[in-house]
Amino acid sequence: MDIREKEILEILAKKKMVRSAELCELLHCSTSSIRRALISLENQKVVTRVRGGVMLTQASNIEFSHTYRENKNLSKKKIIIDLAKDFIGPGMCLFLDSSSTVQQIIDAIMTIPNLVVITNSLKTATILSESNNESLKIFITGGEIKMNSNAIFPSGQDPVFESFRFDLAFFSCRGIDQDGIYETSFSQANLKKEMMQRAKQKILLVDDSKFDSTHFFKIGNFEDYDAVVTNQMPHSNYLNLFETKDVELLYPE
Repeated sequence: MDIREKEILEILAKKKMVRSAELCELLHCSTSSIRRALISLENQKVVTRVRGGVMLTQASNIEFSHTYRENKNLSKKKIIIDLAKDFIGPGMCLFLDSSSTVQQIIDAIMTIPNLVVITNSLKTATILSESNNESLKIFITGGEIKMNSNAIFPSGQDPVFESFRFDLAFFSCRGIDQDGIYETSFSQANLKKEMMQRAKQKILLVDDSKFDSTHFFKIGNFEDYDAVVTNQMPHSNYLNLFETKDVELLYPE
């Protein structure tokens, strides 16, 4: 996502809907330049073009492109990862989902010896394969590559699914409310449920923007996770829930 596209999203975050002519004036650029940027954003399913203008996509179950999500709330993700990395020790077998949040843990993984990592993320597998950690073993799940998602989803029996049990699995999600954890697609939710069943310890990484956000496809309940890591103290309602469900909650003190 280039600078102009980010500027357009910043404007839309405040105004929700804006005319193309106004974007040209605000950003001091030509109509053709704005049109190209809007076409790119629409292809990423971030905006919807309407007659004479554009509006931010509001549907709660739109799955934004990985490229867009990768650059969103980056500082919050780094705070989360700084806490979550302490769960990892030498010799572990890990599962990493394809989320942009979990992807941020790659730098920590590269420094730890004798890890086995399984992922359904194309980018995570590629970056790890280019590391200098020769003791690292990397496996990627097989199946269909979902467009704009950076993710692979099984289209049949996959030997990787059957061959591993994980010491530790890291997941993120699209939303969380007081009734559970959610994703925006059936395939994402199903894969995460499957991998959760194969992990001894399950860690949910979720920034504060995802709280009080409900979506169609439920991944699980609070008690399905051993720990939840976030970037700031949640509302007291969630604090009580985590305590009641005996889920460890980590956030910066």
